[in-house]
Amino acid sequence: MHDISISIVIPVYQAEHFLQDSVESALTQTLTDIEIILVNDGSRDRSGIICDEIASKDKRVKVIHKENEGQSAARNAGIDAAKGKYISFMDHDDFIYPDMCMKLFKNAEKYDVDISAGSFIRKDEKGTISHNKHTSQLLVYNNNEGVKAFFSREIIDIYVWTKIYRKDFLDRNNIRFEKGRSDEDWLFNSSAFFSAEKIVMEDTPLYIYIEYANSTCRTFHVKNIRKFLDDTCYRIQKIETGIQKNYPDLLYLSQRQSIKACVRMLFITSKYKKSDCEPYYSWIKKYIYSNAQIFIHDRQYWDMSLGGVLLAAYTPTWLYFYIKKWKHRHDI
Repeated sequence: MHDISISIVIPVYQAEHFLQDSVESALTQTLTDIEIILVNDGSRDRSGIICDEIASKDKRVKVIHKENEGQSAARNAGIDAAKGKYISFMDHDDFIYPDMCMKLFKNAEKYDVDISAGSFIRKDEKGTISHNKHTSQLLVYNNNEGVKAFFSREIIDIYVWTKIYRKDFLDRNNIRFEKGRSDEDWLFNSSAFFSAEKIVMEDTPLYIYIEYANSTCRTFHVKNIRKFLDDTCYRIQKIETGIQKNYPDLLYLSQRQSIKACVRMLFITSKYKKSDCEPYYSWIKKYIYSNAQIFIHDRQYWDMSLGGVLLAAYTPTWLYFYIKKWKHRHDI
């Protein structure tokens, strides 16, 4: 028997301007038997002080102060400290609907699942809303159906903050975030969906993701571009290994997502010297070439013309970089 239904884990780093309002949206949940775990990840601003002030006013709030190790390590610290039956995640600058925990918890209990999922809306700094088309469908999946739904990306998103996970399920399967890796939600959820016996999804917006200008205009330095490419290639290879081993009939869906990631990497690498992007660039081109039939057949999925697809798949490396750099200069 659990006294706490849901533990909401919130990694905190340099969040003094956002934290109070974000945590308030968690404290005003209609489901009251919750705990909020604020993991201060070595913030240098007033975030740690604000965490302690919030905790002093509400006994449901717990604070962990730790050295800076990144979001994945902070989330893991929160999971390990959690006392709730289910684990939820929230970013320090976002908001959740008042009934989010209640809806996800009720669905989880009613259908006896490992993962209970909802949806989100995206809002920019000006208040413009996107990702706001939802069907209100409620769907229950077995393991194979859940993996298929996750990699189809038609209803279930890749983010951890739209879901709750049974704590004993995460512990039993040793599911944690990989430290030092970007794409941490992809990796975590892939492991979770591979292991989950049963999943419920209600396509209703429950989370408000705030998109700031500096989070969408990602400027990569050479050091960062290599880290970004390494992490993305790692994610593609790790997930496809798991899919190929356990769900070979669903490999196509994974490859489609991988091609999408490779196309994104191609656009980013075109702004750099080829030497800055190796050996990752060659790996990307090889992957796209080896899956060219899927790439061409599903080009509408990526909203690309046939010419663009052929350019990405078949153009020699040196010529591709030349064309992209020429186009980039003339687009400015």
